Amino acid sequence: MDGRWVAAESFLPPQGGIVWDVDYTGHPYLDPSLPDRESRLRRFTELTWERIRDDDDAYRREAARLLRPLRGGADEVPPCAADIAVIAEYLQEADVYLYSAIDLLPASARRHVVPVEDVNRCHDLRELLAMVFSGGDRRRRFEAQRKIYLANLLLDIDHSRLIQDGPLHLAYFEELLDVTLWRYRRQEYEVQIGYHIAEDGQTIGYSARPRPDDQIFTFHSSFLERRLGRRKTSLDVLYWNCRFKRSVEPLSFEVVDGRHRVLERVRSGDMRQHRSGSVLSKMIRRGINNPSEIADLLGAMFIVHDEDAVNDLLELLDAGLGNPFGWRNVTDSFSAGATGADLNRYSGRGYKVIKGDVDILIPGRVPGQPPYRFTVEIQVHTLESFLRTICSTHDANHLALKLRQFLGGLVPYLFPAAVYGQDWLRFDPAPASPPVSA
Repeated sequence: MDGRWVAAESFLPPQGGIVWDVDYTGHPYLDPSLPDRESRLRRFTELTWERIRDDDDAYRREAARLLRPLRGGADEVPPCAADIAVIAEYLQEADVYLYSAIDLLPASARRHVVPVEDVNRCHDLRELLAMVFSGGDRRRRFEAQRKIYLANLLLDIDHSRLIQDGPLHLAYFEELLDVTLWRYRRQEYEVQIGYHIAEDGQTIGYSARPRPDDQIFTFHSSFLERRLGRRKTSLDVLYWNCRFKRSVEPLSFEVVDGRHRVLERVRSGDMRQHRSGSVLSKMIRRGINNPSEIADLLGAMFIVHDEDAVNDLLELLDAGLGNPFGWRNVTDSFSAGATGADLNRYSGRGYKVIKGDVDILIPGRVPGQPPYRFTVEIQVHTLESFLRTICSTHDANHLALKLRQFLGGLVPYLFPAAVYGQDWLRFDPAPASPPVSA
């Protein structure tokens, strides 16, 4: 993250610092003390290593068991060297993920946590297990253990039915939106909005005629008209986006033609099938070890003009997406006496949104199979509340939120103080003059 776009003090979690003492209940293989403690979990893992240490056939079988069921059927693919090669690919992906995390650290801190060379070079499960259980340098043991565990989580993500069905569920949800909203589209138009933070440090000033020093976002707006009963609803949806968590890149800040623009990028990174990195990060931060427990694998965001338009949009969505009892974990931070689920604990001051998890019923895949449900997290912003999240100097800036989540929720797990200490994490000085006027 470029410090010119988000002030360095916004990197820190709101509570004022990083809490290094973390709970490893959900992710015991990230606990540096695991190889030294007597536990059944540690013993099971060590038995695996002992079983494969000097037995190539056993090694191939253990690798195959990680990838597919082995039941001894006549048509079953027997364990082979190709299985070990696939595991090696996941170990390489674990490296890609870890280095992408290191790249998010301040430049002055990165060299302190780069993995040791022999762990870095190794993509063989058996050799990494030997590093864990053969004693020696504690950092080397932990980094081998971490690499194995990250690769295993990436495997778990690929093996999750909700992940595998994500594109199917997304396509079905988009069909519902076509029926609920977009068939009532009367006009489409593009508008550039220039915006800046006001003197109070919270309010966003914006205009369709950007000032020279404004940041700029381009909206592709849809004007809808739909009658529900006796009421006719007219609504501008300034922006909407549906995403599967593995396929959409966060907004990026760039200078284009001398103007500070906020752009969307689609993922095309180094990890397989777009990326599992965002899913993996959320699992670690939240102590989740089952990817199917993540409620927002699918998400939809809408932006409308004001709070009256928020109500209109929610009414249209409610009429087309199921039933009012299908909304769960609703957060409404527009209300003065807001109730419901809490905002993310890393959210910045002034973040406003209404969001909730919506259960969507989808028909069974084969005749006679009952319908089942999947969940979509829906967020609705007003124009100003959205501009707060993409304003480089606002407390509610979304990229600053992501960095706080990374520093407060991931760094203590990936780079534990018991191995690396705490003094290595230093924040680079803020630039003398940010490029965007307040």
